[in-house]
Amino acid sequence: MVISNYMLWLAILFNVLTNIGFKYASMVEKNPAKYWVIFIGSLVFGLLNSYCFTEALKAIPLNVASAIFFSITILGLCLVSYVWFQEPISFKQTLGIFVIIAGVLLVNAG
Repeated sequence: MVISNYMLWLAILFNVLTNIGFKYASMVEKNPAKYWVIFIGSLVFGLLNSYCFTEALKAIPLNVASAIFFSITILGLCLVSYVWFQEPISFKQTLGIFVIIAGVLLVNAG
């Protein structure tokens, strides 16, 4: 179960990195070579994400793993978009983040 937990966290990390890569790829449209390098790198992270998530499902039920995976991914992307890309977060989005955190805690409590 411990290895599965690590694999789930790695899947979340790789999913966040995939989306960061897609964001960067969308920002370099005037340089096709750089675009494709970033885009393909992002796809590699997506492949790693899928592998790690599949491995995590060997010991974690799908409903629990999916709830944690998608929720923490959303939290990570909100944080990255705000800190790294200076994208605004509204008050409603901030409330939603706290609702997501509460939901993850409830799913883990079980």
